[in-house]
Amino acid sequence: MTRFGNGFQQPARVSRAKWLPQSFLLAVVFLTVARLAVTASERSTLGLEYHLRLLRPSTHLIQVEIRVEDIRQPSLDFVMPAWAPGRYAIYNFAKNVQQFEAAGAQGQPLPWTNTDKQTWKVDAQNAGGALTVRYFVFADDLTGSFAQFDPLHANINGGAVYMYVAGHKRDPITLMVETPAAWGQGTKVFSGFSLSTSQRAFHAPNYDRLIDTPMEISTHDEATEFNDHGKVFRVVVHAYGDGTESASQWTKELADGLRKIVHSEMSMMPAPDFQAYTFLFHVTPFITQGDGMEHLNSTEIILRGETGSETLSQALEVAAHEFFHLWNVKRLRPVGLGPFDYTHEVYTRSLWFAEGVTQYYSYVHLLRSGVWSREDFLDRLAGEIREYQREPGRAMMSAESSSFHAWFYDRAPQMQQTNFVNSTISYYNKGAILGMLMDLEIRAQTEGRKSLDDVMRAMFNRFYDAPAVTYYLPGRGYTEDDILKALNSVTGSDFTDFFRRYIQGTVPLPYDQALATVGLRLNVSTDPGAPPSLGALTRPADTGVQILAVRPGGAADRAGLSRGDILISVDNLSLATQPLGERLRMYPPGASVPFVVERYGERQRIFVKLDPPTPDRYTITEIPNATPRQIQLRDEWLRQASEK
Repeated sequence: MTRFGNGFQQPARVSRAKWLPQSFLLAVVFLTVARLAVTASERSTLGLEYHLRLLRPSTHLIQVEIRVEDIRQPSLDFVMPAWAPGRYAIYNFAKNVQQFEAAGAQGQPLPWTNTDKQTWKVDAQNAGGALTVRYFVFADDLTGSFAQFDPLHANINGGAVYMYVAGHKRDPITLMVETPAAWGQGTKVFSGFSLSTSQRAFHAPNYDRLIDTPMEISTHDEATEFNDHGKVFRVVVHAYGDGTESASQWTKELADGLRKIVHSEMSMMPAPDFQAYTFLFHVTPFITQGDGMEHLNSTEIILRGETGSETLSQALEVAAHEFFHLWNVKRLRPVGLGPFDYTHEVYTRSLWFAEGVTQYYSYVHLLRSGVWSREDFLDRLAGEIREYQREPGRAMMSAESSSFHAWFYDRAPQMQQTNFVNSTISYYNKGAILGMLMDLEIRAQTEGRKSLDDVMRAMFNRFYDAPAVTYYLPGRGYTEDDILKALNSVTGSDFTDFFRRYIQGTVPLPYDQALATVGLRLNVSTDPGAPPSLGALTRPADTGVQILAVRPGGAADRAGLSRGDILISVDNLSLATQPLGERLRMYPPGASVPFVVERYGERQRIFVKLDPPTPDRYTITEIPNATPRQIQLRDEWLRQASEK
């Protein structure tokens, strides 16, 4: 757009040109037209057709074919993303690409070369105006970021599978899907593209939208639908090892809970710009940890275990979070998060708001929907506070810094030992607490007339429900300063000091002050009989207990114990036959206790002066004799839909 604008700027020159010779004016016109023609050529839209071929499930290999037409460039760069939106980690998906090849319009091989680890440059000079590239992707990871293709299903997350043509991410794309012949006619394709499970051809307005639409392809998924606020919501469950009857009943119970959560969140926020939304669930015991990933009109949620009450509770909690993301992060988004640069990290200081406040609202809507009780809600908030207070990193890392440095530790592969356990905090965790503190502060300052709900709606209306500044979506991204301005505008107050102290800084959070406004208080205590604290994170080892991390300033730190040390015994009592906590329970705080420590194959005797037990009981309870105003604000904050 910049070059197009330059062709018509500076009208003063045109007015002076009327005294110039006609030949000169014609030359100027010719050059201007030529510049516009070059610009149009550079911006020309390619015809892009992607073919996804699922041929042999046992190989875990997915074949991708990209057909490109209307080529006007001497070469095209095909790029595999280094990361995918929603997961702030460099994964270098190109690691799983193999057997890349390119051919021209007549099938003739075209030369290509890798210009970097994720880019394949294809020489298109002799392509004949069109070319086709083919490659395979190895896919055997069931997460919200990777893809999996095996004899049971195909789970496609686009960032791990589809390349894009550099400079043409905005071009529309047709996607064709070929399912395994052995799976037969009963194969179903579930995605946010369509409610039809037999459809095999799809349209994406651009590459960003293509990879923001995961697909689940299988013959035995359970599915059901419900309606809310004029929208269709589909629930798809792919469960491993469960009978059809068990999975069917679990899916029904899941949909019943989701219906309540969806209604609560839809009632709070403006109607989203889609007609249908798809929940994709995987329940499997064959993974090490679960996952959840948000998308524009769908979510993918992966649970470890089998269909039952425990996984049902987890499913609803994760779904409440991921569904709220359709407003906060997918549409109301920080600057830089759409359209995306997939070649390297895209930094933002706002993940505490995008992820953490979303976490807070997942709790809020589990309460409002009636899925949780008031006690459940307050217990979870108390648990978040407990987690935060036990992190040494809270004195070193702010919420903004945690957001900015997410690329270091958000499921990022670690090639070196780090001290993250002592030096970082979670933007999910602190962000959820900040959401609670801001909500209570807003309610107190406005005498209950406003809440954080109003801030969320105001920001959505300002930054999403507005003219588009890019091809990606309506509206524009926000900055940290925009969050502060929205808070100030809605409340008529100044939250600058709040931001400086608690979001940009590491000042201890004002739990008591905030909770007191609604007649509540935070109680912190230690379980009776809890052992003294060693001040270290440990795990069992063959010969005793291995230290994973030493807490700064704690008993182990003062005694000179180190990460990697193995505690063999305490007072000559083996730590291989009884847990460390049980051994320490016999000593009072302050006792100087001898440990036999093995370090690099040698054993030595080290005395440790034990600390008092670490407080581990955090509860939020009512203040006796709360004022009527405090009780009213509390009831408004904790009100469920059935009470309105």
